[in-house]
Amino acid sequence: MKILENAPFKPREGVCALLIFLIVVVAPSCSTNRNLVYFNNLPPGGDTAQIVNKMSAKIEKGDVLGITITTLSPEYNQLFSTGAAPQAPITTVTTPGTPTNTTGISSVNNSDAARNGYLVDENGQVNLPVLGKIDLIGLTRKEAQDKITAEVAKTAKTPIVNIRFLNYKVTVIGEVTRPGSFNVPDERVNVLEALGMAGDLTPYAIRENILVIREKDGTRTMQRINLADKNVFNSPYFYLQQNDVVYVQPENTLKARQADASNYRWVPIATAGISAIAVILASLLR
Repeated sequence: MKILENAPFKPREGVCALLIFLIVVVAPSCSTNRNLVYFNNLPPGGDTAQIVNKMSAKIEKGDVLGITITTLSPEYNQLFSTGAAPQAPITTVTTPGTPTNTTGISSVNNSDAARNGYLVDENGQVNLPVLGKIDLIGLTRKEAQDKITAEVAKTAKTPIVNIRFLNYKVTVIGEVTRPGSFNVPDERVNVLEALGMAGDLTPYAIRENILVIREKDGTRTMQRINLADKNVFNSPYFYLQQNDVVYVQPENTLKARQADASNYRWVPIATAGISAIAVILASLLR
């Protein structure tokens, strides 16, 4: 006890020790670590070649298709575009102030359908002008074009048929910058492109556990893919299909820690204050 009583008190060393203790204990509690690297198991350097297995989109019930049909015959083109034969010019007797029909061709409601697309009904059919109902369910866009071309070729020469999906979309939700549904101009989009349309993942997203939800033929399937693994390119869910939903799971622990960190905004101020007090006390107690 006498040794402790006679030991010289060094306030400067004590204050400095306290300051070091606060910095060592408090500062690490505010830091967070997270691996934000994609495909981190790729070999360093060199090129990596892979065969891309892309499944073509199939026409499903409820799809809206943009279908255009052209032939060498202007008369047939008129039939396919409006569903009605062109009419001879109409001679009308008008009085001043009465609007006249200057084209001589009556308007047909089917022209609106040609512009807005054709709905694949519950039976998997589209109702086309002149051709009537044609089964397209389960066909790819190329197969549907070939089938309609064959039907048109029965009555017209050199038909050209173009089909595109008007409602091809994917949905991205969860820990992304801009979640939502996105229209795809063609039926080729992969998970990375969909995430890019959604503004990429946030720092809180779990890149190793991306969920893809897919409905096909009345069956819903779900598959998790790992964006940190190069083998994700081999997954049948890497390329998305129409109406797929991509869900990005958040790292709840990381988000909670970040929220708690906002309560420690006073720590830098307090640390600076302690440092100032330590310097003042050290200078006064010399």
